[in-house]
Amino acid sequence: MERAMRDDRGFTIIELVIAMAILGVLTAGIFSLYNTQHKVTHIEADVVDVQQNQRLAVESITRDLRMAGFALTGGEFPVALIQNNSGVSGSDIVVLNTASAAGTVARINADTTVNVSSGSAIAFTIASADEAAILTPGDAVRVINPGDKSQPAASAFVVSAVDSSVPSVTITPSSSAGATDFKRGFLIVKTGASAPDTYPNTIRYCLGPSAGCAPDVACPAGNCLMRIVNGSADEGSIAASNISDFQLSYVLDNGSVTSAPADASQIRDIKIALNAQTEATKGLSNGVAKVREMNASARLRNR
Repeated sequence: MERAMRDDRGFTIIELVIAMAILGVLTAGIFSLYNTQHKVTHIEADVVDVQQNQRLAVESITRDLRMAGFALTGGEFPVALIQNNSGVSGSDIVVLNTASAAGTVARINADTTVNVSSGSAIAFTIASADEAAILTPGDAVRVINPGDKSQPAASAFVVSAVDSSVPSVTITPSSSAGATDFKRGFLIVKTGASAPDTYPNTIRYCLGPSAGCAPDVACPAGNCLMRIVNGSADEGSIAASNISDFQLSYVLDNGSVTSAPADASQIRDIKIALNAQTEATKGLSNGVAKVREMNASARLRNR
């Protein structure tokens, strides 16, 4: 009876200490596993965000490269300026020429001959209601003959009215050009949101903010790839953040590849290498950012 009562008294201190030690080891293991998984989850989510951001940036660059040289007149080349390794951390800078950085174009759908006189509005029938609707009153535009890459009336125009039901666009010239033939297929190209316009439009890609690349724009984290239209940068000019390097190489008509071509008119294709890194979760990986590289190539269609 006395032995049975002693057996029912519970655990000894040694047994409790051993049990607590085992429980502590298990808890520490579970916490370590949770903490590791928590870090991995955050890092991988940051990597996905960086790659998505990087992909959108590459799409923006390739789209602009394919449109470079569009509806240019006066012998302008698609590539206006190349600066090899002269940007942030030895990155590249490129400036493109295009008639419309926004890619906004409407096609004239009927031949007409009018006297182009400063301040006198001219109405044009447009190919479709959708094309008419992309222009808005106040837009600065140019009329371009895509066949011989000329401007039938050497004047900038301002959109004064849009009628999608006809469809038609009415534009007012800023200078006189006399009797002018406007043919079906001529382009009304948006060159600015207001007059006076900039023709041709320029698009600069560079890493900033820096002295030569949007110094007054605040980048969310790390370096930003900037898309600067007509030399004016704002928050909307940020094509991608967390970009660590931007490199371009140029394929020439003779098939050779160079990072600094002497003659921009010989450029046939442009190869892009864009590196991005995980700034937000760098502290979770011992201060070392995860770096992802993306490569693409674009042909200049409008040479």
